Amino acid sequence: MIFAGDFAQLMPCYNGNVGTSVDASMSEHGQQSAIGKALWHQVTTVVILQKNMRQNTQSVEDAKLRTALENMRYAKCTADDIKFLRSCITGRQPNQPKLADKRFRNVSIITALNSQKDRINELGSARFATDTGQTLTDFYSVDTLGVEC
Repeated sequence: MIFAGDFAQLMPCYNGNVGTSVDASMSEHGQQSAIGKALWHQVTTVVILQKNMRQNTQSVEDAKLRTALENMRYAKCTADDIKFLRSCITGRQPNQPKLADKRFRNVSIITALNSQKDRINELGSARFATDTGQTLTDFYSVDTLGVEC
């Protein structure tokens, strides 16, 4: 059996308070947790990969991001990491990047609220329609009772 993942990001397959014995009075989740812990304790060989192979070639900015992410992983961000990450925040200030910039047209964007994500998706859809010469139309779904949703 092979387990793969980033142990700095993934929760363990069991809670530390879980025993390894299973009995019928336990909840299904409790039984699964106990079995998971028992299986995990049977692992005898661990291989830790040290070299990140995702980026074999990288720009200076890629290297800064990679370093910041590695430092963040271990809660060891430096002042340079924070400065670099802050330079990636979009906003209205003259020195901040703008979502309308061409370089951000097709990138994933993290937002705090679904309403922000929805607005970004609306703007992106309108831009895509304009770029491809298509027209967007409003679509309302109607449930079985004929009431607009």
